[in-house]
Amino acid sequence: LDAIWVWAEKSKQSTPSCPSIHDFQTSTMKAIVQTYVLAATAIFSSCSAFSIHSRTAVRSDVSCHVKHDGHDDYDARHLSRRSAISIFSLLPMSILVSSNPLPAKAESGKGKVVVLGGAGWIGAHVSSNLEKQGYQVVSISRSTSEVQTERTKSILGTTIPGVEYVSLDASAASIEDLASTMKDSLAVISCVGIAPGSPNQKDGNGLVNSRIAKAAKSAGVPKFVYIGVASSLANSPAKFLLGDYFKGKDEAEKSVVQEFGEEALIIKPAIVAGGTPGEIRPPGPPGVKPVGVEAIAKVVVAGALGELKGKIDGNDAIVAVVS
Repeated sequence: LDAIWVWAEKSKQSTPSCPSIHDFQTSTMKAIVQTYVLAATAIFSSCSAFSIHSRTAVRSDVSCHVKHDGHDDYDARHLSRRSAISIFSLLPMSILVSSNPLPAKAESGKGKVVVLGGAGWIGAHVSSNLEKQGYQVVSISRSTSEVQTERTKSILGTTIPGVEYVSLDASAASIEDLASTMKDSLAVISCVGIAPGSPNQKDGNGLVNSRIAKAAKSAGVPKFVYIGVASSLANSPAKFLLGDYFKGKDEAEKSVVQEFGEEALIIKPAIVAGGTPGEIRPPGPPGVKPVGVEAIAKVVVAGALGELKGKIDGNDAIVAVVS
């Protein structure tokens, strides 16, 4: 910084007949110095390497990520002083000539995603996936928050501390109440459904999801993801035994498309591997290979983040997307 001021003074002395140039040079140097000081303040305050906390207590600090020669060279929580200082050489000229202060700390979180049935077999894996990526997750279920927490633990082997569990019956709550829980969210994901052969399997799959889609639309949610059922099953002989189940699923799909059109993703698995501990599921048709719940969760999250749209029909199609 001293060298910059010396240069400015020498320039001023070497051209005494041009005061406007002197003023410009001096003001420009001041802007550069101010920018460097502000940048240093921003980096020092946001990088955990300059924190007064110990290395074991800086999880909540914002870390800095610098690439060297195309490779990621960073500790997940810390940045060395040498690496931090080297950032100055990367500052673009558009920043150097600006006197606007740099933000001292980035905003935390990437936004809210609402998961209906977020403590179920698929929903718990979806919620975990989103939370690990830094999104705020709100799980909505008829069950209490305590029951949702315990169910999630039974499925994943652990709880998800960052998830907010809300107790609300989507089949009985008003559209306004449903919409209020979805406001300002990036996407709504519905994992809600009644198992084949259960009482009320038509409305429990169709009407309830129609209400969820309508509430999400009225709340101004831009993305919607629904988990339906594979066409290969809906058109199989099973339709003669489980007609109401498939009718409900079809009704839900049509409602989602009506409300969200091309901005919706409808995932249509056949048989899903595994299930919530203690839950009784009917056996799948012979010869149908189950798809892993992790694969479904990845596709669901991709749809919520706007990376996938339309319909993904059948287990083979789901596996192909994540392969």
